[in-house]
Amino acid sequence: MVMCLSVLADPISFAARLKSGLQLPLPGRQAQQLMAPAPRRYDPEPGTTPRRSAVLLLLYPNASTIFITMIKRRETHNHHAGEISFPGGAVEAQDSDIIATALREAREEINAPTEFIEVLGLLTPLYIEPSDNLVQPVVGWLNALPNLEPQPAEVAQILSTPLTHFMRVETLRWQTLQQNGRTLTFPSYTLAGDYVWGATAMILSEMLSLICDLEQETTE
Repeated sequence: MVMCLSVLADPISFAARLKSGLQLPLPGRQAQQLMAPAPRRYDPEPGTTPRRSAVLLLLYPNASTIFITMIKRRETHNHHAGEISFPGGAVEAQDSDIIATALREAREEINAPTEFIEVLGLLTPLYIEPSDNLVQPVVGWLNALPNLEPQPAEVAQILSTPLTHFMRVETLRWQTLQQNGRTLTFPSYTLAGDYVWGATAMILSEMLSLICDLEQETTE
């Protein structure tokens, strides 16, 4: 079973509609919570200032299918070792704004041709407690299949996947993980013999919820 499929049928009109949808009120935390581990902190400790970072949700069409780009981080990565995530990282002094951070990180980590990326908009920021980061998801669009290359020190693999894969009900799985003496039970999206969970799954959940909202507008 595939949810919210017809809105993806025309890649060019999809990009324009998604850009418009990103300017409207977003699904927000309600959509993020659908894929949230429990227990989870959604806000930083009062009186603290988390680090700021950004990730890029890079979308592009290929053979009439819309793909989304993720990476599998190397086991030696400082945070989230071996996990599947979106390319991204912390704000640096040379970044003019949070969008510049997302584009720079994508260029560094997967050799994304950032000069050709159209930024469609921003999703809802998400706080990540283990790394004390407030992450801004940025949605980007390329008109054609890019030639991506992993940055070998940080990225083990680039995972470019049809967006419809994550819209299949059978892709959803519950996982259990021991972390810092706690047992976490959480929803995930299966992918390439692995799974997408945590902040990445929560960000993706909001994206998919927004796409389904666009689908609903089409049928009304």
